[in-house]
Amino acid sequence: MLRLPIKSLLRLRTVCRFWRDVIDSPYFRKLHTLNDNNLPDDTVYIQISFDHDDDIKPNKVLVNLQLQHNHKDLMSYEYANIYRELVPTIVGSVKGLICINPRNITIPIAICNPFLGQVKNLPLTSFGPSCKIGQRSVAIGFDEDYKVVQVLTCLKHRCLHAQLYSRTADSWRELAVECSITYRTEFYEVSPIKSSCKNGHFAHWCMGGHGFTSRILSFDMKNEVFRIITLPTVLGECSIFAEDEHSFRYFSFGCQTGVRFVKICESRCEESKFSWNRVMIDASVPFAAPDQWRAGFVFFELQSCKWGSFVYDYRAREFVCRHYLPSSNSRFIECRGSFVSV
Repeated sequence: MLRLPIKSLLRLRTVCRFWRDVIDSPYFRKLHTLNDNNLPDDTVYIQISFDHDDDIKPNKVLVNLQLQHNHKDLMSYEYANIYRELVPTIVGSVKGLICINPRNITIPIAICNPFLGQVKNLPLTSFGPSCKIGQRSVAIGFDEDYKVVQVLTCLKHRCLHAQLYSRTADSWRELAVECSITYRTEFYEVSPIKSSCKNGHFAHWCMGGHGFTSRILSFDMKNEVFRIITLPTVLGECSIFAEDEHSFRYFSFGCQTGVRFVKICESRCEESKFSWNRVMIDASVPFAAPDQWRAGFVFFELQSCKWGSFVYDYRAREFVCRHYLPSSNSRFIECRGSFVSV
């Protein structure tokens, strides 16, 4: 049973009482999580949508998670939101867990396990009256248990605050991060970087502002330390992808004579010197549904919804197609089932 994907185990637990008790036992679920089978059959794509109807429930947003291949509803929950222009950010999945950040610091961050139908709102944090928090960005990781990191920009003191949530204490604690904000030349925004690493040992953020990126902020979940990578040149509007804790790719999306293209560069480190090496320009990224929704897809949504979502196969290291988004408030995410509860 430890070798089976979670989707099979959730069906098998209905066979008899003994199998149910075995599969539901904390001991079995811990072993299954640590076993980390990495089975393709355990990977699905989840569509996450954010809907609101002021006539029925004013100032409420309904978060709905459903399977992409059969549109089966997995779970849903509501949260209050009065700032409709702030579309929540989604990070993960890590060990089957997805983190949803409403971006408004007065609304709790949510952790959910779609396969188990569980959702948990994390406690809010407070800062002194001297701080003016401009933005909150989060990441989820795993080291024996899940951890959540939030990075906040303080506009008054021009610095970053960082906090770590652990389930054991059910609270946040401060983390040391030495990084100042210098407007125009540096950054005032921090946004999560998508990654092919599903073990949750590292998390990465872009640091920039006004469509520019100047540095990468990395966090080691085990040792709980930050690392800042200064880019050799300031990047324009692009998407950065983490292939592992040390290697990155960046994608610059453009349009020429009606053809959507992607410029791809990868990082290179020589004697602690970070640089970019142009790999290729993919000039044929048409609209189409992926022929097979196999494991290894990551979706890059651009601000212009008419461009759709660029689908990148990080195992083949190539773009597959562009995929229509059902709405501007919908996202697709790769998720591998797990028994990690929230």
